[in-house]
Amino acid sequence: MVNTNQAKDLIEAHIQTTEVVEVPLIEALGGYLATHIFAPIAMPSFSNSAMDGYGFRYMDSLSTDTFTVVGEVPAGKTVDIALGKGEAVRIFTGARMPSSVDTVVIQEKVTREGNTIHFDTTKVKKGKNIRFKGEQSKEGDLVLHENTFVNAAVVGFLASLGIDKVKIFAKPTIGLLYTGDELVEIGNPLPEGKIYNANSYTLQAALAEIGQSLSLVQHIADTQQATEQAIREALEKVDILLLSGGISVGDYDFVRTSLQNIGVEEVFYKVAQKPGKPLYFGKYRHKRIFALPGNPASVFTCYHMYIKPFVQGCYGRNNFRKEMDYATLTHPYDRKKGELTQYLKAYVDKAKVMVLHSQESHKLDTLPLTNCLLEFPAGKTILEKDEKVKIWRL
Repeated sequence: MVNTNQAKDLIEAHIQTTEVVEVPLIEALGGYLATHIFAPIAMPSFSNSAMDGYGFRYMDSLSTDTFTVVGEVPAGKTVDIALGKGEAVRIFTGARMPSSVDTVVIQEKVTREGNTIHFDTTKVKKGKNIRFKGEQSKEGDLVLHENTFVNAAVVGFLASLGIDKVKIFAKPTIGLLYTGDELVEIGNPLPEGKIYNANSYTLQAALAEIGQSLSLVQHIADTQQATEQAIREALEKVDILLLSGGISVGDYDFVRTSLQNIGVEEVFYKVAQKPGKPLYFGKYRHKRIFALPGNPASVFTCYHMYIKPFVQGCYGRNNFRKEMDYATLTHPYDRKKGELTQYLKAYVDKAKVMVLHSQESHKLDTLPLTNCLLEFPAGKTILEKDEKVKIWRL
């Protein structure tokens, strides 16, 4: 059995990034950049007006507050008007600056009569209301680093630079096998002594939140033969195999022996934690295997603490403990035994964290409120009010 830090370190050590693929920009959403991005153009690519107003030569405003409007520059048009002394040009937001214009006054500050405008020149500074070429980035500047997560903001930013394709780490293929003859599929009547299958939906939804999907989902019977055959076939199809249930030491738990029979190398089995103590992690050639206990709270905790950072690491995220943070406890919390690290369902808001009720591993009613897991470290039996505690944001 390993402790939680050892488990994280062992899992992180077995991350292998996937191959690099070039995809259309919109298809990169949810992935991680596999290369640095350098600006192909200056941004802005030309000096332009930041506001609707009037462009003029600043030096003229030192001797007059009255200007004659001699032209107009709308956005999207290339108009270069040479201004004489005391002349101005009507200009609109985003319009290219004529070469002779070095300052813009916004239209709300101007009084116009025919082609003559007046404004308080003492409140105008040179270069005001102009977006200068290259002020955001110059051509060739490093604008995004490798391993950057591609979200909607990144897509929009890259599109503004005219980039239509990017290289990302390919997403790994993931399969799920779940055991339990007691499971009934949702949407069906629930016979006495049965429970609904929740774990496969929890994992599918959780993976979808990070842009992943399951290429294989299969319910396997609680027999040695069925378990071993399903695992063997799944390992031929996926990069990462998740198993739910059947990993403990009961008479109907066949997952571990099946993995051993197939030749999966066990990296560790059991973590000194609650919930999720019987967590298993192994490798088979270049494949990685996580076997989770069937308890729904254990699945939830083990996914967020171990599987999620591992999967993201495979396609480019380079911080295994990114979700770790600290918060101040709103109420004291105690337990009878302190030999295991415990992950408590909790709610954090503005660096204040509250432990939720229903901490038993079979209870799910507070999961919809849970936005973090509070780490109750091994060796302690009480957490005091206002104590600084470690949390893992979900």
